[in-house]
Order: sequence, then C-alpha cells, then structure tokens
Amino acid sequence: MTTATENGTATNAEAQAWVEMFTEGWANPVDADTFCDHFEPWFQPDVRMIQPSVRPIVGKQAFREEFARPLFDLVPDLHGIVENWAADGDVVYIELRLEGTVGNRAFTMSTCDRVKLRGGRAVERVAYLDPAPLLKAVAASPRSWPRFLRSQIHSLRRRS
Repeated sequence: MTTATENGTATNAEAQAWVEMFTEGWANPVDADTFCDHFEPWFQPDVRMIQPSVRPIVGKQAFREEFARPLFDLVPDLHGIVENWAADGDVVYIELRLEGTVGNRAFTMSTCDRVKLRGGRAVERVAYLDPAPLLKAVAASPRSWPRFLRSQIHSLRRRS
C-alpha cells in the first residue's frame, strides 16, 4: 500500500484516481483530440513519455502531436482495457490490452505502463511493449503503409 510522505510519494488514493482516469481514457476514445483532452489535465507540464520504436517525447503538446495524432491516424478505433494495476510509492504500474484495426486487420497488443506521479499527475510514463502485433497488422494492410511510413519518418526527423 502506498502512503503520502514528505518527499512527494503518491497516496494510494492518488494512484487509484489516476488508474480510474486512465481506464476511462482508454475505454473508448473518439479521436486523438478527445483522447488528449481527457489525459492532459493529469500530466505535469513537462511530462516525459518513453516507448519502443519512437524517440522520447516531452510535454503535453508533444503528447498530442507526436504520440496521439499519428497513433489515432493509423488506428482510428484504438481502445484499451486495463487488466491489472499496482502502485509502489510514487509509481503506478498498469497492464493494458490495446485493440484496434489497421486497414481491415484487427490486432491486440499488451503493454505495461510505468507511470511516475508527482502531486497526482504523471511526470513520466514508460511503456513496456512488443509492437509486433501492430507491425504485423500494418504489414498485412498496404493501405496503411503511407501513414505508417510518414509517422516513422517524422519520428526520425525529430531525433536529429
């Protein structure tokens, strides 16, 4: 069980509230903007997001433009189901099953997000996932190739 301390450790109530918000946000997002509008109040301004295959992004605007827009452009019906979670101090671990369609190819992908909280808001999120199910769906759907390649090229340009 987590408890509040002088060093800013999240309380169990903060962790639970964050997970409830996370669950609601992934349940049935309408599009990239409504997804971001839901999550951004729960982020510190300098939130850092790290995941495989893309460079780390920093800030709410980067979350919207460099994470959510390309993702929902590629997978418009993307949604997620929280399967489990745990909290340890100021860190929340969330197991999430993502489902969506690329072209007409359905896929399911599992991830575990490690979210570090400060004042009940995320300061850092690291996603641990295997992107193979998404990549297989993209490979099997040639119509999705241009969108996917644009997002990858855009990510490469940001790295330099």
